[in-house]
Amino acid sequence: MMTSLSGEELLRALASRAGTAPSPLNTQPWLVRFHGPARIELFTDPARVLPALDPDFRQVIIAQGAFIENLDIAAGALGFSTDITFFPAGWPGTGLDLSAPVARIDLDRSPGKESDPLAAALPLRQTNRRPYEHSPISTAMLTRLAESYDQFAIPLGMITDTGSLPVLAGFVEQATALALDDKRRFREIRSFLDIPGTTYRQDGYGLSHLGLGSLSQAGFRLKCAFLSGERKELLLKETLIRLSRLQASSAAGFGWITTTGNLRVEQLNAGRAFERVALTAQSIGLSLQPMTQLLADYPGMKDLNSALHEFLGIPASRTIQVFFRMGYARPAPHAPRRPVNAFTRGSCSTGAGPGE
Repeated sequence: MMTSLSGEELLRALASRAGTAPSPLNTQPWLVRFHGPARIELFTDPARVLPALDPDFRQVIIAQGAFIENLDIAAGALGFSTDITFFPAGWPGTGLDLSAPVARIDLDRSPGKESDPLAAALPLRQTNRRPYEHSPISTAMLTRLAESYDQFAIPLGMITDTGSLPVLAGFVEQATALALDDKRRFREIRSFLDIPGTTYRQDGYGLSHLGLGSLSQAGFRLKCAFLSGERKELLLKETLIRLSRLQASSAAGFGWITTTGNLRVEQLNAGRAFERVALTAQSIGLSLQPMTQLLADYPGMKDLNSALHEFLGIPASRTIQVFFRMGYARPAPHAPRRPVNAFTRGSCSTGAGPGE
């Protein structure tokens, strides 16, 4: 579909659609700069990283990959092709320079470009944290997920065996407890939770987004009203662990995406692949939730990560970039989103538009 949008209006529309991508704790770590009417540069907002929960910035880069995939799909739906360059300022090493661009995207009007069918799912995709129904996932649906992207270098694994699911659910619960058993990590989690849900945020989660039902939300708020300090923090930790247990134990299946190594470009491509899986799931009525805590890079996770590799039969040399649960659930409220003006910078008021 061609569009009459051009210049800054076009770029903002694309950035807004790309900004619906998933990110850890819904931090939305993207910062976009426009250069002329046909170029977008994507950066990481240093105020939106999680140094305690994500010390190597791996999860942030995966989220940026999902942003890029959304932008690419949205551009195609409007009749534009994209030329995407990862890390245009130079390939990063094990560290990450947050001042350097993650990607550069150049647009070109392409009247014959076929729109990706997943474009329709862009405004609808959501991470559903509710407990899932105890219904098996059909082989046809698993096949649709497997066909959502080219798995040549980034394979997708899935498991629905009822004997294996409780073991994996146990791993998730252990990982959640480890994440919360550290003051710095807990502070980062707490900083993106709207508890008890009395303020309006454009990022993070409220109680309804965490998967709590209305009665549970009311009960939690009532308890919070009579608690303070450490006792309130303990209640929140216990609630998050309980939610993790309910979420993981209700999964009808788990999925994972691996890469050969753990290079930044592999992390970006894993994020792009996962977003295609998530959009496909949305389009066929399946719910997904990334269980990022199980893949964390902070101290204390090595043994659990090794156990996960061994249980899934994944060589220790490969990196599990994404791990998620899947199943059926009634729709949950969409997580809040920052307006496009909050994460875009620059001007594109001069020069010809893309393809003009």
